Amino acid sequence: MDDRQKIGNLPIEKKADLLTGSAFWQSAECAEIGMDAVTLSDGPHGLRVQDKMPNHLGMGTSCPSTCFPTSAAMACSWDTELGEEIGKYLGAEAAYMGVAMVLGPGLNIKRSPKCGRNFEYFSEDPYLSGKFAAAYVRGIQANGTASCIKHFAVNSRERARMVYDCRVDEAALRETYLTGFEIAVKEGKPAAVMTAYNKVNGVYCNSNKHLVSDILRGEWGFDGLVVSDWGGTFDKVSSVKAGVDLEMPRCKFSKDEVIAAVKGGGLDEKLVDDAVARQLAFSHAAQKVKSEDVDWIAHSRFARRCAENSLVLLKNEGGVLPLKKGERVALIGDFARRPRYQGAGSSLVNPTFVDSIFGEMQKSELSLTGFARGFERKGGESKKLRSQAVKLAKNADVLVVCLGLPEGMELESCDRRHIELPRNQLDLLSALRPLGKKIVVVLSCGGVVDMSWDENCDALIHAYLSGQSGGGAVVKALSGEINPSGRLAETFPLREEDVPCHEIYNKYPYKMDYAEGIYVGYKYYNALGVPVKYPFGYGLSYTTFCYSDAALGSGGAYVTVSNTGSRGGAAVVQMYIKAPRPDLEHSPAELKGFKKVFLEAGQSVRVFIPFDEYSFRFWDKSKGWVEGGDYTVFLGENSRDFFFEGTVNRGKAIEGEGKKLSYEQYFNSHISPVEPKKSHKKGGLEATLMTEIYDLKYCKGFVARLFAWIAGLYSRSKDELLSNSMTHLPIRFILLFMKYDSIQVQGFIDACNGHFFRGVRKILFKK
Repeated sequence: MDDRQKIGNLPIEKKADLLTGSAFWQSAECAEIGMDAVTLSDGPHGLRVQDKMPNHLGMGTSCPSTCFPTSAAMACSWDTELGEEIGKYLGAEAAYMGVAMVLGPGLNIKRSPKCGRNFEYFSEDPYLSGKFAAAYVRGIQANGTASCIKHFAVNSRERARMVYDCRVDEAALRETYLTGFEIAVKEGKPAAVMTAYNKVNGVYCNSNKHLVSDILRGEWGFDGLVVSDWGGTFDKVSSVKAGVDLEMPRCKFSKDEVIAAVKGGGLDEKLVDDAVARQLAFSHAAQKVKSEDVDWIAHSRFARRCAENSLVLLKNEGGVLPLKKGERVALIGDFARRPRYQGAGSSLVNPTFVDSIFGEMQKSELSLTGFARGFERKGGESKKLRSQAVKLAKNADVLVVCLGLPEGMELESCDRRHIELPRNQLDLLSALRPLGKKIVVVLSCGGVVDMSWDENCDALIHAYLSGQSGGGAVVKALSGEINPSGRLAETFPLREEDVPCHEIYNKYPYKMDYAEGIYVGYKYYNALGVPVKYPFGYGLSYTTFCYSDAALGSGGAYVTVSNTGSRGGAAVVQMYIKAPRPDLEHSPAELKGFKKVFLEAGQSVRVFIPFDEYSFRFWDKSKGWVEGGDYTVFLGENSRDFFFEGTVNRGKAIEGEGKKLSYEQYFNSHISPVEPKKSHKKGGLEATLMTEIYDLKYCKGFVARLFAWIAGLYSRSKDELLSNSMTHLPIRFILLFMKYDSIQVQGFIDACNGHFFRGVRKILFKK
């Protein structure tokens, strides 16, 4: 009897139970068909395997593991081979800890710099994101561990993440928000894909047949496991119909929803069998035995190598860096001693070791005169700390000032209110500048910040969140032991107001218009000629490069790169292509290829960047993917500084439907009607599973109002992930984590709707 027959012989009650996990971090098992339970773990930049009972959010203390640089940092390396290698290290640690599936990498597009989870994502560009994600997946899965890419799809805001609806047209959806996933699926071949919490065009991602069945499984040929985000199933039956296989974590009442739908004729049992079959196939292929012991010291050294390759030198006036031998260095800033090296939330890693710039500088040959905190980490005025820093600075030649965002400003479940550094840090920098000393700023944060203050420094290194070994990497860059080779994977605007989605990003809590469409990040700034602070792809080096003999061939672009400086370093050649879009006045040039090469001083190399299936296509609303006409190909050091321009013809041009739209016309055509304000009368709201906790206060029952009051207390919790999650949560999410079965769930709904005794009887006695 084959597996499919075994599954068919199971009663629907058993099959329905297999569509949800058996515990918080484990899938279900079934001896009758030979399906074992497997362990899943968070892990975009390091594993978070629980060593104690998790709390209500599945978060608690975790086993020590290597904290690698975050995805935002790694993308700045522009080195996908390094990305694949980091995947192998993650996979090895997963195998050692008995983890079958690593929940990562995340590759959502950085639409706005205010998204609190941007540190977990690679880039504002889908091509760079997809190439890195595919590399991570190949590495993680090289020795049997599975990778689960996330969050599918259009997940680019943390505020109200479980209820908002992303209104996006098909062209922007395909070109900007799905292409990275497509590359990761086709080239990385991940074992699993995780659906996002949000809605896309009115339908929750976890129930979105267009995304899961039509595109992911149909067009891309994905035959692996589709998993919900934790608590991210909002309609179990619709989820199964869409092609989602596994709801996580354990949900005691969802199986009854499936059973009732099958028996009532509302759900084809074959779809249930399909989901169980895909779980069984994954179980057979999953890593089930622990590997040999991990060389944690070697892993930490590799984490430093990753950090070294990801540092971005943004400014170096007068060749301040590398620091000269004998220069007296004053180290200032709280981040130098207590490093900010990772983000917060579900990706939080318990590192095996953490270095610091202060500690590593003490061990180096640099002439360190002393350290001063300079400012309160969490904000607030401290004249004492500032004066101590100024006093220390007076006896130094060079000031290394370590600035950044405190932990609470970059966090899963909430967004940043603005993109500025804390005021007390900027005041410190302003106080140091008049001393006339050379000032080097080292910035530690997960993404874009306002850089208008950089006039107060001579050199600037963006270290991002560089993992547990980032301190040593920074010191080696300061001393010149390594040559920074990172390039920005996102644009730094002059002002927050310049971000194309600035006015509409947080305009409504329940709806987001993606009116800027394909014009995200550098594609907007460049196409419209908007000045920026630092462009996408930008980064300096301690050496210089020359580019010559650039040419186009039938299969790609060629250029000779020469190191014309006095020391070895890495150049990143970037290829951008502008499509002849028939309906748009401004067609953006888009990244379609890149190559990082290391060259010794005086060395030259011929670089080839191939065209691929993504080079020339664009989405036409009536024809789908098309290509045709004359494409402009650019080669450059970043998205704005090109040293070559050429043309490639791809056949007959695509005809448009009429007059080309300006950007303003394009933007305005994608604005949907104003989101109506909620208007509930007290006692007039009928509770359902999808009622938000915030709205329970409008329900008739005392239980509902009590629950809303308690949730309000939680919303003021010092646990920021918890407090920021409580405002816009559907009841279903909470009841899942309370481990209610279907009778208890109905009892809670009854109690919320004023049927107190009937509801309590069901909750307490399940009848």
